[in-house]
Amino acid sequence: MSLVRRFLVAPALVRLIRKERGGSRISEGYFAPQAGRVSYVRVDGQTCHLVLVTSAPDGSSSEERTDVPRAHGDALMDVCSGKAAYDRTALALGGGREALVDRYVAPGEFDLVTVAFDGPDEAQGFAVPAWFGPEVSGDPSYDRHAVALQGVPQPGEIGLSNAALDAILDLVEPRFGFGRYGAPKANEGDGMMKALRRVAGGGAVAAPAAAEAAPPVPRVEEPAPVETHAMAEPEPEPHADVAPAEGQPDSASQIDSRIDDVIESLSQALGNPQVPSKGGSRGEEDIAAEFERWTVRPRRTQQT
Repeated sequence: MSLVRRFLVAPALVRLIRKERGGSRISEGYFAPQAGRVSYVRVDGQTCHLVLVTSAPDGSSSEERTDVPRAHGDALMDVCSGKAAYDRTALALGGGREALVDRYVAPGEFDLVTVAFDGPDEAQGFAVPAWFGPEVSGDPSYDRHAVALQGVPQPGEIGLSNAALDAILDLVEPRFGFGRYGAPKANEGDGMMKALRRVAGGGAVAAPAAAEAAPPVPRVEEPAPVETHAMAEPEPEPHADVAPAEGQPDSASQIDSRIDDVIESLSQALGNPQVPSKGGSRGEEDIAAEFERWTVRPRRTQQT
């Protein structure tokens, strides 16, 4: 035997719950009640049941279910007196308690949260969460078979408070590790807490102390630029006019003497009588031969 308590809930909170936790569509077809018993067909996805609910005078009820093929369930649904459809989301309340949040879409729209208990004492000792709205457990128009057979009641406007929103966030956020129920203990998750402090600005306080404790960073000297030299040009082949004698190194005195001889020969060839020649006067043939020797001297070939 179980006892059920029902509460209205603000549509905005149900929308937030379904966004975070999703839900499943359930369709029910009810037959006309007979002698305190309610029978209906329930279709949840591909699962189909024929359900018989028996109510006791104290408000508790017992339920019997029988699996039926989906085709049989669809056939029974067609002959039912009333139908209802809603999106259901199961939400853990803590302490092993579970709440079923139903958003009705047929025959009308309204939101209801249901909590089942094993007995009256347990139901009376239940601490109602802040996000629950007015209780409608004593109103028979909010029973599921009454909604399917008689239509949707008119609950009116349901208020929404900041405490109700905080309570919902505490329930849905621990799935991502943020809510108060999902916060790490004081001696656990030090890395996460330090990261959160840095994000919140706490890292700015610890930054100077960390900078003082850290060793100085040595200055890195930039390397000196490497001089690049152009590719050395090949030395020109020595001209035959100034080529040293084979086996003898060239000297400055020999170069000066050759230059003097060239100047003297050119001066004489151009008819300059003022430049004296070495070793006295020579004839024109000697001058021409000297000029020819210095200007048209054949290149000496290397002997092997």
